[in-house]
Amino acid sequence: MDLFEPDGPPSWVEVAVERGLSLDADVLTYAVPSELHPIALGSRVRVPLGRGATPTAGWVVAQGTAPKLAPERIKRVIDVDDRVTPLPESLIEVSRWVSDYYQCPMGMTLASVVPAAVKRGTGRTLNRHWSRSSTPEPDRLPPAQRRILEVLHKHPGPDPLPESALLEAAGVKTRGPLQALERAGLLEVTLVEAIRGTDIPGGLDPRRPDCLTGEQQRVIQSVGETLSGGASVHVLHGVTGSGKTEVYLQLIEQVLAAGKTALMLVPEIALTPQTGARLSGRFPDHRVAILHSGLHASQRHAEWQAVRSGEARVILGARSAVFAPVCERELGLVVVDEEHEGSYKQEQAPRYHGRDLAILRAHRAACPIILGSATPSMETWSKAVSGRWHLHRMRSRPPGMALPRVEVVDLAQEQKSSHDRSLGTTLMQGLHEVTQAGDQAIVLLNRRGWASWIGCSSQTCGYTLRCEACEASMVMHRDRRLPQGGHVKCHHCLRANRLPSTCPDCGKGLIKLGLGTQRLEEVLREELPHLNADQIVRVDSDQISGLQDLHEILGAFGRREIRVLLGTQMIAKGLDFPGVRLVGVVSADTALQLPDFRASERTFQLVSQVAGRAGRTTDGPQARVIVQSMHPDNPAVLYAAAHEWDRFAEHELAMRAGAGLPPLKRMARIVFRDRDLDAAMAMANAAAQALSNTNEQIELLGPAPCPMARIDDRHRIGLEVLGETPGTLGRALAKARAAGGLKPGEKVVIDVDPTTLL
Repeated sequence: MDLFEPDGPPSWVEVAVERGLSLDADVLTYAVPSELHPIALGSRVRVPLGRGATPTAGWVVAQGTAPKLAPERIKRVIDVDDRVTPLPESLIEVSRWVSDYYQCPMGMTLASVVPAAVKRGTGRTLNRHWSRSSTPEPDRLPPAQRRILEVLHKHPGPDPLPESALLEAAGVKTRGPLQALERAGLLEVTLVEAIRGTDIPGGLDPRRPDCLTGEQQRVIQSVGETLSGGASVHVLHGVTGSGKTEVYLQLIEQVLAAGKTALMLVPEIALTPQTGARLSGRFPDHRVAILHSGLHASQRHAEWQAVRSGEARVILGARSAVFAPVCERELGLVVVDEEHEGSYKQEQAPRYHGRDLAILRAHRAACPIILGSATPSMETWSKAVSGRWHLHRMRSRPPGMALPRVEVVDLAQEQKSSHDRSLGTTLMQGLHEVTQAGDQAIVLLNRRGWASWIGCSSQTCGYTLRCEACEASMVMHRDRRLPQGGHVKCHHCLRANRLPSTCPDCGKGLIKLGLGTQRLEEVLREELPHLNADQIVRVDSDQISGLQDLHEILGAFGRREIRVLLGTQMIAKGLDFPGVRLVGVVSADTALQLPDFRASERTFQLVSQVAGRAGRTTDGPQARVIVQSMHPDNPAVLYAAAHEWDRFAEHELAMRAGAGLPPLKRMARIVFRDRDLDAAMAMANAAAQALSNTNEQIELLGPAPCPMARIDDRHRIGLEVLGETPGTLGRALAKARAAGGLKPGEKVVIDVDPTTLL
């Protein structure tokens, strides 16, 4: 084989292998055999890896690069995976940026970019398409065969007809007549590849509103003027219920009219049915692709391919949809709804942030991006108020739709007076009034299970039931089929055990404290006897077995078949139900107890967002929100209750500035994990020393045990690295790695721009 063909295609390629190699050895050079010429950029290939030449999948990320090794030492590409359409070059470049910025091998990044269903070819099938041949038709044919030929004779255009359509039009129920015509040389068959997906619900709410508010009109005009003016970032700060979704829809309409494609991200898979229904209903002439991990494998493949082929002009999905294979020249608008949500941050490598990658993709496509939220992240808000990004405000709801009235209740005082350890009297009375009036309520408790703490009833024993592998209490989950009425589970490592009947230390009885959603459901059924069993529904990850279950529950709630919807934060955002008259927040300050500098921000966002589910109609009295708190004077709770975003943001940014924390600085968090505590600390100390030797302007916090010091029987040592700019942070990490003091892998996790420090 001649590796140096002067006029031929590239004779070697750079391949990012789908293995957890070190960053430095992630992209390898391979020769291209003559029988595989040419291999397109972005193709998925198999290559030999290591001394054993193990066949390994990878992606062609560069062509014709001068090899570092002698040509005779370069291994050859084994074959090309023709099941996967080559990735667009833009997606390869985005993956390269992710690899560099988030300190993750490029092969691992590309492995997560393309869904497994696409790589497996799930749902691929060959469909028969039929056309007439040039053979003269005989005088006598059976009726079924003659009807088939007549249908094809009348069929306009040169394209063959799909078999199912042909048989239906001819009124033929079996393939026998087709086969007979083929044997006689009267028909020709063509095999056409297709992907067997299933229908995704949609097509609701197609109507445009009769009129827009002045604020909506101004935002649409302002952003619309930038649709053909290159890259720009727009922050849309609109109170809950102010009509941000309608703004998105009308801007997407302008993008489609210009022949471009729109990409819209939502923070939760649960939000895709309602948003997808609006998109498909508003734009019935355009294919809306849904991309998220909750789809069946064949669905994911079909939707992904619809985007790659250009068939889909509107793309909707959760975090991973930011990697949609749309060409940059076709992208006209990117929307990130509820941009503040932590779910946009990937928890496994590559630990990217969907919002930041969306900004990158919009920048590369030279199109505007909208970051919408009623409670923006501090990172986004600081850039908006500084003038770096365009800020648009929508301070009110449409006429007749007032923001709900929010009451903050001191739960400690109510429990003293009422002796109720579950719910305060104010919230319970409110639930009675609303449900008896025939209206709906949402009750939020961001804690699963029946009881979150189990301990000995003896005051002198001190026993607490904790996970053997984690520094965490076991959580009781009710199951009346079991001897003790339930089991215990660790919500970190997922270990589950039987619930003991007595204290293992002293033999006395156990007490169970801490309200969870399962126990809350029991309380509500007891306290609201006028409601049927199916009118009170719990929504959490223990109760919901799949996306379809959630779709059905939300649909029933929208039809008002469910009167009280209780659950965790998955019901706190993005949902629009006009029948909600009351929202109750059972423990608003749960997050405030966490040792994380974002605790106040999360508390404000959660309270404000769930409160915003109420009052989305012009009918009836003003909606009500009751917020129970053990810390009712906390600024995050008070400002959220008063709908005072600006004052909270000012207070929070001042606190961050005083402490030198993001968004004023950039942060990377490194966690060292090992079964041996001394080994974990030794790795952390070595990394800290390597980072200190980089001569970059960085600050180190730690090393020190993480707030959750042990998970799954592995000790955890944390080290935070702070730098003034992303460049400073990236150079420090790269230098420390090059020096051998920082080796990411199973025991070392590098998280750039972390959203949690637990």
